[in-house]
This record gives sequence, structure tokens and C-alpha cells, in this order.
Amino acid sequence: MRFIQLTAASAVAVTCASVQPLSAQEAALRPTVEQSGDIVVTGTRRDTTLLDTPASVTVLDRETLNEARIRDVRQLDAIVPNVQFNESGQLGSTFISIRGIESNPFIVNRAAVYIDGIPFRELSNAVLNQVESIEVLRGPQATLYGANSESGLIVINTRAPTDRPALDLRATGFRFGNGWNGVADGFVGGPVAGDTLAGSIAFKVQRGDSFLRNLQPGQPNGSIDENFVQGRLRWRPVDRLTVNVTGYVLDTRAPGVFDQEYLPRDVDLYNRSYAAMFNGGSKVGRYSYINDAPKRTDKRERVVGASATYRLGYGTIDAALSYRRFKSDTKGLDFDFTALPTAAGQDFKDRNFVNAELRFASPADKPFNYIVGITHYRQNDTRFQTTFAGPGTLDSYEPAPRQYAQARDWGVFGSAEWSPLFAPKLTLGAGLRYDHARRTAQQNAGQIDLGGGNLFILRDAALAGSFDAVLPRFTARYTASSQLTAYASSAKGYIPGGYNLTAAQASLPDDVLRFQSEMMWSHEAGVKWRSEDGRIRLGAAGFYICSNNWQEIQVATDASGRILSADFIGSDASIDSKGFEIEASAQPARGLTLIANLGYADARYRDLQLDATTNVGGRRVKLVPAYDGYLAARYQTPGGLFARAELGLAGKQSRESRGEAVQSATQTIGLQAGYEGPRWSLRAFVENLTDVRRATGLAFRNLAFGNDGNWYAPVGRGRQGGIELQWTF
Repeated sequence: MRFIQLTAASAVAVTCASVQPLSAQEAALRPTVEQSGDIVVTGTRRDTTLLDTPASVTVLDRETLNEARIRDVRQLDAIVPNVQFNESGQLGSTFISIRGIESNPFIVNRAAVYIDGIPFRELSNAVLNQVESIEVLRGPQATLYGANSESGLIVINTRAPTDRPALDLRATGFRFGNGWNGVADGFVGGPVAGDTLAGSIAFKVQRGDSFLRNLQPGQPNGSIDENFVQGRLRWRPVDRLTVNVTGYVLDTRAPGVFDQEYLPRDVDLYNRSYAAMFNGGSKVGRYSYINDAPKRTDKRERVVGASATYRLGYGTIDAALSYRRFKSDTKGLDFDFTALPTAAGQDFKDRNFVNAELRFASPADKPFNYIVGITHYRQNDTRFQTTFAGPGTLDSYEPAPRQYAQARDWGVFGSAEWSPLFAPKLTLGAGLRYDHARRTAQQNAGQIDLGGGNLFILRDAALAGSFDAVLPRFTARYTASSQLTAYASSAKGYIPGGYNLTAAQASLPDDVLRFQSEMMWSHEAGVKWRSEDGRIRLGAAGFYICSNNWQEIQVATDASGRILSADFIGSDASIDSKGFEIEASAQPARGLTLIANLGYADARYRDLQLDATTNVGGRRVKLVPAYDGYLAARYQTPGGLFARAELGLAGKQSRESRGEAVQSATQTIGLQAGYEGPRWSLRAFVENLTDVRRATGLAFRNLAFGNDGNWYAPVGRGRQGGIELQWTF
């Protein structure tokens, strides 16, 4: 089965209220195709067909991902409507906006991401390797998944061990304006001990240039090396019991690269401002910059997890446990974005996460079925940020006092579905979750030198508190026929409150230190249809979302726009978002596949006070395009030759809360052509054919000079083309 999608249509009324957070763990299941031709969704915690899932869902199977050449998690937003991936730089974290509910680098994701059952609150892009399937569920999923799923859920399943020996190898080389990149990845798996134990190893090695080049003499242009290896075991000692174990290691080394690089939005304005004054007459280009700050990024990630499924005579027990550690040391934030040696910054993070879940699911084929469970989540963070003023080297960075934060969350949940005998086509559902979140934070006194005699002062702080929430969800589904269903749902989502560890040049009010939980109600209704043979699928969904205590990133600035504080989170804003998604896929003739989708989200602040005189109520929420769309056509001959063309659309969007740094609407084109056979395949590809330059993250004023007329933001890749060769043995 190819592209499998669902959504829902028509708007609904609303009620806004409040809630709180927690994360869960999930056994790694993968979507399958039933004999009836429908698709099975696993993100609902039990296998349900796509038509029977009362939520707006997009499911991408392995074949669809391969045909679209999805090799990077940030490519998903092109193919999934009302989903955008924002980034803090080419090696920075990825933040997800769904249906106008944006996430940015300073607030944890409002969408939960699970990779092989392991939750990621800050998604690492490079772990997307050898993917078997991806499911995107829009709307709050807090009943089953807790905190950080208020806008939706992304479930990524990588390739599991196989019962038969399997070996796949793939090599990719591509060229872009500033250099080249080469990737080798593969998978080997098969039985280890008879029919009871199977294993697999997946790997990925990437070498190449940064697509952004530093033109400053004496500084390296920048290169990126990534190494990834994953091992998995599946043990079935008896028919009723299955145990899965997974672990991976990811190392990234990038000399000459700062993970959160910001380039001027207006290249001509920047060159007029600084080429002669600070940059020695040199001018930056569309994908180049001039920074004197010495740069290097080192990241390391270690993950291990285990899950078990035991089938009782009545129902199934699932248990899961995982540990993840992420360590990042990035040097080279240039505060003035020029060759002038004012100040350079470093950001160090060391985080570890523990997640556990135990749940029981009754048989799904009964008129009344249910799921109950308990979850636990722990997170420990150590961080420091520091600078040095004037010229220097990588050894000039001296650590500032360390900051510490902890999260201790637990939750209990239950959900049920009932199909009454007097109305067998109607299915009613309800769910409830209680979440308890404990947050602690500690900051030691110190200072950060911004150059020119400007200092950020860190205060002593020891903060602790708890946050509680009750999260309900209600659904109704009507099955008109085996090909047509309609549904409606209302659900509550939330992110827990917490504490800001903030450095500033002046005293900040005490109420800046604590922010409250964010609470949100989401309502949607929709329809789904497929043809009898499954060759045509249509879906449409309408939604209305509101939050009265929206968490928003803020900074203190002076009259000229110069930043006086580090970022901090406030929770006294409010937003509304309403819109729809439409998706369609078809196979009208042998070898021909057509895909189309359109998303529209009118997300606006109802109240957001930026300073004493500026409230941006009525303006669009930042990082959310007014619309997004996707068209793709692929044709393959019986002999294996194929061609594919795709068009991605993104509407105008603001890159910051004031609505002054605006990304214009963009259209990107991708092309592929090649051969696909039973043992090997070859493809040539071009991405972003027209070389559109796009901002991909939050925009800032100049961090040293304030309002210099420029806005600075991360930018996405320009045009790149390459060749990919794959072998299957």
C-alpha cells in the first residue's frame, strides 16, 4: 500500500480550560495492510484501521517514504499538511508546529515524537535512518501520551529484525552551492537463534561540507561528520511473549560550525550595513556569512530501550523502559554577526531521560473495549552558557556557573470505546488522564560578558514546585459503510509550568522566574473515504483550538532593541487557531501514483503583551504559514524505469511575534528519475530546483547592536542534486 492518509472536515465550537504534562513509552509496532485493503494505525496504542481511527492521521509506509526520498525528518512537513518543522540551525534541534500550534527552540515541543517507542521532547534529526513507517496524528493525544502532545503526535518506527536474512546497502552523493556531501547507510538482519531470537544492525555514515560557509579569513569553512549505529533484538520464547531491545549511538563532529547559525534575511541590506564598516569590504552571499567567532559543534547521543508484550487469555499487557543521554557542546555564536571581535558564545548541555510505561488493553473486537495504564518520566539537565570578549580561539571560552533542572512526572490513564447494540454503526469513545509534574531548578550566581562592558548577571536561584492536570478526551465515529466514516472529537492538552533560569543586564521581576502550565482545548470533525479497491483515498478535517494561558518566549530589550536579558518563558498570552486539512491519493493507472494535500491554519494571538506599549493581539502566530500544500506524481514502467515530480507550497509566515520579519510564500520543486529493480536501484535527484532561500527558524535582531535594520534567522538548504545507489541482497 502506498500513501495512506486520513483527515476530517468541518469546524466546531469551542471551550477553553486548563491542564498539565508527562511523557509515555510505546512498544514499537508498525502499520500493516489488512486483507481488506485498509491501513492499520498503531499510534492509538492498539491496532485500528485508518477508517476506524477517530483522529486526523497521515500514515507514510516504507514504500512511500522511499519514493519521496524522505531521508531527513525535516522533509516530512512538505508531504504532511498543517505540519511544519522549524529548526534552530543546520545542526540545531527540530521543533514541530501542527495546526498553528507552534514550537520554537526555547520551549519544548508541543508535539510528542516517539522513535521505536522512545519519546523525544527535542528531536535529533540524524536518528531518522532505515525507517519502516511514520504516523502523524494531529490534535491532542494527552489521554494516552501525556504532556507535550497537545498539538499532536509523530510515531516513527525504524526497521525491525527479520525472520529471514536481509542485507540492504545504500550510497548517496550530492552537490550544493558551497560543497558536497556523501552518505552510506545500511541494514543487516535475520535469525540469531532458531525461531526465538532475531537481530539487526543499522548504520549511517555521513561526511561533507556545511551548506553554510564562513568567509572570514583564518576560519574553517565548516564540515560535518556523523556516525550512527543501531542494534535491535527480538526474542519470542513462547507464542504469547515478545521482547524487543534496541540501542543506538549517534556522534556528530562539526569543526567550523555553530549549530544555531543565523544569517541576515536581507543580504543586500546587510552588505550595505557592514561590508565596508566591519567586514573589510567582503560581502556575504545567500548561503555564506562572515563571523570572527571560532566555531565547533560536538554532539553525542546514547539510547537503550526495551519493551515486552504478553498476550493473556483476555487482553494484552505491554511494558516499556528506556534511557537516553544527550550531550552537546557548541561554540561560536557571533553576537554581532560580523567580522568585528565583540563577543563569542558557547552553549553546553548534558541531559538524560528515563521513561517507563505499563498498560493493559482489552480485546479490540468486543463492543466495549478499553486501555488502562501508568507512566513515569524523569529528566535531568545540566547546562551552562558562556562567552569571551574580543578576539580569541576555541580555548578562550571559559565556563559560566552551571544551571541544573529536573523533571519528575507520573500519570495514570484510561480510555474506552463502546458500540451500542441498538446503533452498531456508531462508536463512542472517552478517555481520562491524571498527570503530576514536579519541576526543580537551580542557578548559581555569576555573569556572562557580552563585550563593550555589557554583562548579563545570573542570580542565585533554587526553585521547586508541582503541577497537576486532568486531561479528558471524547470521540464519536459513525461508520456509514466499509468505505466511508465520519467522526468528531474534543480533547484537552497541556504543557506543565516551570521555572526560568535567566541572565539579565538589569533586575527582572520575580514573577519572571515562574511560568504557569499551558492548557488548550482542541475540537475537530472529519470524514474519510476510500474506493472499494483502495486505489483512491480522500480525507478532510476541520478544527478549532484555543489556549488562554499560552507559553511564549520573551526577552527584555532597551529602547533601541538591544537585548538586555536571556530568553525567558511567560504564560500570560492566549491564542486561537482554526482551519482544515484535505488529503488525496490515487493510483489511476498501473505504475502511476498521484498525491495531493492542502492545509490551512489561521492561528492568531488573542493577547500577547511584548512590552509596555506593544500588544500583538490579532496578529498571526509566528512560525506558522497561512497555508501549505503538496503535489506529487510518479510513474514507473513495467521494466523498472521511473520518474517523479513534486511541488511544495508554503504560505507567508512571520518569523517572530511582532510580525516584522516575514517569510514570503514559497514554491519548491523536486525531481527524480532512475531505475528500480528487484535487487538494485539507481536514482538521480534534484531538490529545491529553483534554489529558493527560506528562513527555517526564529528570527532575531542583532544580538550586539540591537535594531540595525536587519533580521537574522536560520536558512534552509538551497538547490542540491545527486545520485543514490541501493543494493538489496
